[in-house]
Amino acid sequence: LPRYPEAEPPGGALAVTGRAFAERRKVDGPDLPLAGASVVAVPRSEALLRRFEYLRESARDSATAYRDAAMLMQRAREAYERELWEAGAPQLVRNAVVDSTGHFDLGSLPEGPWMIVAVWDRVVNAKATKPDTKKRDLYLPTPRLTGYRARLVWLREVAVSRADPASLELTDRNVWFSGVVEERLEDAGRPTGRLPR
Repeated sequence: LPRYPEAEPPGGALAVTGRAFAERRKVDGPDLPLAGASVVAVPRSEALLRRFEYLRESARDSATAYRDAAMLMQRAREAYERELWEAGAPQLVRNAVVDSTGHFDLGSLPEGPWMIVAVWDRVVNAKATKPDTKKRDLYLPTPRLTGYRARLVWLREVAVSRADPASLELTDRNVWFSGVVEERLEDAGRPTGRLPR
């Protein structure tokens, strides 16, 4: 893990802020805030960057790989966050939520290389088909699709320094990856958090 000082001298930590919005569709129209989007800052990790790049590239290989990519990216990021916590550096995981005006504030980050990962979901409902009782008796239960989240993912590398204040603009036109996260139910009606089959 990168070696960041636990306590920065005055001026050694700098504010990292930004906006997340859908760009206006008309010249005289407003930008639309992507309220509720989550933004996470963690120290730059070459391994995590490679994993993200691999998942984005492999998402083109098949429908299954595409459906799985967004959730696998989330799990890879969460695993890295756990590493930071277990290493005794929870202060190096910074979280923010985009507010109703489209702004977010990650607070003051120590100087050095960081990764910013932002996610915004749009929920799409789907009509779940009723299970075939004959097949249900013959086979193990298969989770049924009830809906999905259309997910936008932004990935940014940021070098925090006093010479270059960090302010990010995340828009629907500069998305790094666009994927889906499926919502499924077991036949008995229990939600499942497993990756789609």
